[in-house]
Amino acid sequence: MSLLRLLLAAFALGLLGPAAPALAQSEPVGPVKVLIGFPPGGPPDLVLRKISARLAEQLGSSVTVENRPGASGVIAASAVARSAPDGRTLLFGVAANLAVAPASSKTPPYDATKAFSPIAEVARGPYVLLVRSDAPATTFGEFVAWAKANPGKLNYASPGNASVHHIAIEILKLSSGLDLVHVPYRTSLYAPLLAGQVQVMFDSLPGPLPYLEDGKLRALAVTGTRRLSRLPAVPTLAELGVKDMDLNSWWGFVGPAGMPPARVSQLHAAIRQAMADPELGATMASWGIELSAGSSDDFGRYIAHENARWKAQVSRIGLTLE
Repeated sequence: MSLLRLLLAAFALGLLGPAAPALAQSEPVGPVKVLIGFPPGGPPDLVLRKISARLAEQLGSSVTVENRPGASGVIAASAVARSAPDGRTLLFGVAANLAVAPASSKTPPYDATKAFSPIAEVARGPYVLLVRSDAPATTFGEFVAWAKANPGKLNYASPGNASVHHIAIEILKLSSGLDLVHVPYRTSLYAPLLAGQVQVMFDSLPGPLPYLEDGKLRALAVTGTRRLSRLPAVPTLAELGVKDMDLNSWWGFVGPAGMPPARVSQLHAAIRQAMADPELGATMASWGIELSAGSSDDFGRYIAHENARWKAQVSRIGLTLE
């Protein structure tokens, strides 16, 4: 038998091991740093830290979480976009810095559809419209009546101009004919809401759950197209006839543009394995967060879809930052 035939037979029997692309995928990544553009303790940070501990086990390498808050997550995202595409510096990106910030700036800091290599979406979920439990509104309809009876007198909180929370309320104002005053805060949004400095705000899970369970806050509605399993009695705004409020909070891993496909596949598989951990799944369920599935390409298409959609919404409400 010729040497060529011997080699072909050996590959067919698996005697020579996997082919070169598979070997590339199994190469160790080395220490990984994951940047997140928000302070510790928020919903994305809590989810990331749960996943990163299991991700380190899957990769056999250290995974360090680094918080770089500021500019709606743009500081962290920009740093990752400029880093080497070797899979060692990643971003735990969210709607704010992968869609909303680029859509709301005249000179976007980056094009999120080109500056990053999508790796894996982690979670997606709606926002909850919140008021204090003693507010004179037990339903969304009563809130609309309260706001219309007091034009310009009700305040709403957000983490800053052009944040998701800010734009979501502006869309709600336009869709429902409301006159609400924006008050941005750099600290927790719950303190001013509980203190009565503002009367309403949006936030994503798990943030409001402790306050809802303690009876300090009331949920009037949720964005998105279906009700939350943790808040089954709270209707969607779509159910209530409010248009253009299919807004989601979403989180996922991306790296710099130009990452080798084998490295993206390796990281995607490791993240999926980490997300499959039963304890992590139970924790996410208790927080009311549903883990996402899909490929890296699926996540890339979703980022592109969200960029186009948020750009249209920002244009609709007439909000643009310098």
